[in-house]
Amino acid sequence: MTKVQKIKAKGSRLKRFFSRRQHPIMILSYIAKYLWLLLIPLGKYLIATKFNFQDWIAANWVDILTLSVIIGYGFLRWVFIFFEIEEDCIVAHTGYFGVQKTRVYFSEMSSMSLCQGYVYRAIGACTLYIDTDAKSLQEADIKLNITQKQAMKIYEFATRKCRNMPKYIFNSKKSNLMIFSLLFSSTLSGVLLALTFIFEVYRIIGRETEEELFLRVNDELEKAASYIPKYLLVSALVVAGGWFISFMSNLMRHWNFSCTRCSDMLLIQSGKGTKRRHVLMRDRINYIDYQQSMLMKIFNICSVAVQCTGYGKRRLEISALIPITTNGRADVSIKMLMPGVPPERYDVRTGKADIGRFITLPIIFCFIPPAVYYLLKLYNPLKESEVLSFIDWDRDIKILAALSLIPLVWLLVVKLAAAFNTAVGFDNGHCTLSYCRFYRFHRTVVKLDRISKITITQNPMQKISRTCNLIIYTNSEKVSRHIVKGLNKKKITELLSECGYPFRDV
Repeated sequence: MTKVQKIKAKGSRLKRFFSRRQHPIMILSYIAKYLWLLLIPLGKYLIATKFNFQDWIAANWVDILTLSVIIGYGFLRWVFIFFEIEEDCIVAHTGYFGVQKTRVYFSEMSSMSLCQGYVYRAIGACTLYIDTDAKSLQEADIKLNITQKQAMKIYEFATRKCRNMPKYIFNSKKSNLMIFSLLFSSTLSGVLLALTFIFEVYRIIGRETEEELFLRVNDELEKAASYIPKYLLVSALVVAGGWFISFMSNLMRHWNFSCTRCSDMLLIQSGKGTKRRHVLMRDRINYIDYQQSMLMKIFNICSVAVQCTGYGKRRLEISALIPITTNGRADVSIKMLMPGVPPERYDVRTGKADIGRFITLPIIFCFIPPAVYYLLKLYNPLKESEVLSFIDWDRDIKILAALSLIPLVWLLVVKLAAAFNTAVGFDNGHCTLSYCRFYRFHRTVVKLDRISKITITQNPMQKISRTCNLIIYTNSEKVSRHIVKGLNKKKITELLSECGYPFRDV
């Protein structure tokens, strides 16, 4: 072998070595949680010795040796953790010395995700997640931080079925994404109510001038009283700032959202800051979930999510299939993206006769704030306090009671609507459930072969009214359950028996 050939062979081996390793940024990741413990004191001593390296090494050789061991550990972790890409699978060698071997076939995966934030884009890195329905494996079956080129190569292998296949694409309008971000950013109405409540508490404690407080309280209490309003104002700013950050995060996360059906896959792309690509296997999707708040229901708009192992489970992710659209367009888009899902049809549902059962508890809850107000009005030891005599307790507690009543009255309205939107139906190998959980309405379509368990429960009051709760479980990495409340027990047991799920009346 000539010298040139030896150099080429050596370069080829080196290239192959790097092509099977994670991005070098992972070396820093492996040592980051230990590095700061030594860098600060070492840096301090280096400055103290006026950058005299000989004295610095002589005084800190133990710390420097420890730091070298930590860096060496990170480098060895990077060397021993590697992966191999084959046409039909990916093999990851993990563990401390690469002794743990995980092979995942692309045909057996449930989902694949590629995530790339600002920093990773700048250095050409990408995080790859591959998840399956296997119960023996943990959070992500395979998680690798690799180069963007390697990630796209794996993506191409996983989606090679789509190369010459027809594609059906759903693109979300940017105006709709603005509404979606507003509605899903920590609930706008709840934030406004919290700000109003905080402002009213501030009025009770801090509306008097500093001079009046000085006349009524001693120095210690004056300091505390002057601190409380600032704290409340900071709390209000934190809540408002948190909502704004959540709004911008949701908007950036779902900007340029598109979902493509190709072969037996759904290919999802989204993101302006952190860019994401997802591959979902359609036959591994457990259920489709149409979600609506009361306001969304009034304006006939909805969001559609899916439950598929690995999708939407990581930090700041939402398992959106259609971020937001009108009810009519949602049904049309689902027919295109998920053919075989039956149209909305129910066999058992609630109605006018069931209103009482749905609104009884919310009505009871609505009496709690007025009851607390009257109790405080009759007996409030602070009301007689000379120190706080400038506060109009009756008026201010009344305002706080009214503010507390708003979410309870809204819950009453939601549960009244739920009486006409609770139903169950079986059709074309699917089960359709319509129910309300807290303040949110769900229309969930579950494939029968993805149902792990069906349960019927009754509380004492339901035994008297001959109604029940239907609970349907689906299993993936975690158990999901859907509770449909207030159904007629006789009708639901007959329906389940007809569909091959016999229940004995006990």
